[in-house]
Amino acid sequence: MTRDEALIAAFADELRSRRAALRLSQEELAHRAGINRTYIAKLELARNQPTLTVLLRVAEALEVPLPELIAGALVRR
Repeated sequence: MTRDEALIAAFADELRSRRAALRLSQEELAHRAGINRTYIAKLELARNQPTLTVLLRVAEALEVPLPELIAGALVRR
């Protein structure tokens, strides 16, 4: 299976936008999600593609339903 670079970039934009709207640092989001801050940075730079588990943790940390987070990325795509 190939990577959908446009979708990964759209998710990066959505993640960064939602984090900024909540006025969270990458460090705070990472803490809430239980993942490493550098991984959050890589997601926001579209360098990494998140797993389903990471997607769920990030959505919960952003206090948004996972389908809404994914829908936001799809709209940006």
